[in-house]
Amino acid sequence: MNLFNDKQSPLPLMGGVVQAQRLFVPPVVIDRLGGFRHACRLAWKLRSNRRLTKRQLAEVCGLYYSHVTDYFSVHEARRELPARHVAAVERVLGNAVISQWLAHQAQVTLLEEMQAQRRAA
Repeated sequence: MNLFNDKQSPLPLMGGVVQAQRLFVPPVVIDRLGGFRHACRLAWKLRSNRRLTKRQLAEVCGLYYSHVTDYFSVHEARRELPARHVAAVERVLGNAVISQWLAHQAQVTLLEEMQAQRRAA
């Protein structure tokens, strides 16, 4: 007897959707983020395992603990999470907030560039 349903359907959670154990937040939340650091801090706040420590995150992702504390710091002058580590960090945190913010920024930048080209023509 199969006790588990083999089909996985999205589950509503805090205004987002859980798919394949990753939380995707609504675009309105991403729009309100003040920058990359804010996206990182929100990703940490929404981590799926509330008992996960920054030290554990560092060990699992192969990062330095002292650097990880900087990545999620409220202080703007601290180092930022390198792009090459975003995917690993998001897998461990269980959400895609950082990638969503980066994608949103890329689209906005592209749109602004297209508008500037139209004005110049």
